[in-house]
Amino acid sequence: MPSNKASRRPSSPAASKPKNWPSHMPYLTAPLLAPTLSPAALTLLRSRAAAPHAIILPAAQPQGPCPLVKITPIASPSHPAKGQSGLFAARHLKPGTLILAYLGAIHGPSGPADADANADGNSDYDLALDRDAGLAIDAARAGNEARFINDYRGVAPRPNAEFRDAWDPARRLRGVAVCVLPPVQASNGKAKPKSKGIAKGEEILVSYGRGFWSARRGTEKESKGELQGAESMMKTWVGRS
Repeated sequence: MPSNKASRRPSSPAASKPKNWPSHMPYLTAPLLAPTLSPAALTLLRSRAAAPHAIILPAAQPQGPCPLVKITPIASPSHPAKGQSGLFAARHLKPGTLILAYLGAIHGPSGPADADANADGNSDYDLALDRDAGLAIDAARAGNEARFINDYRGVAPRPNAEFRDAWDPARRLRGVAVCVLPPVQASNGKAKPKSKGIAKGEEILVSYGRGFWSARRGTEKESKGELQGAESMMKTWVGRS
């Protein structure tokens, strides 16, 4: 049975890891909690009422690689993350499909360094969980397949997936999940496709948000135009709870 508590340590080195997973990096099957999270922050994380519109994660989650995705090295010369990796669909994913949770070290407002060796004070994988409370999930030094999701810009005309607030009923813990974009309602009440789903072998792409790109342009100027691949870019999505 799945544990009812979030782990404070990475999964066992003997645990199954996805193909192409970095050999130096712990693979997580459960979120990590920073040891310095305050009692108030822990209470907020365990409050279902704090995320009323959250998608519900399955009570029994895979304790190993997600069968819906695969990590794939990127060789296309035109791809912003050439030489790095992206996350691709291992089968056709219908609109609205919950793909997987975004796992990493959950930390408070003092920064990702809260999580000791499993987070990075200069992380490029820090995803907002509750911006008002200063809570975020950092996958810089430990995570799951979701950390390889790239931004759609320079790859496709639009994203095909999105980050959503999530609730883990087994651990009674808030989090973030990656979902295929859903269909939307037309003015006549009929559903029209915002997404046709994600085809097998297609890259899973999200939007990092305008805020990220504005900040990124400033960083590039400060570093005299030095660029990084899209895989290593910060996810600045703001939680909708």
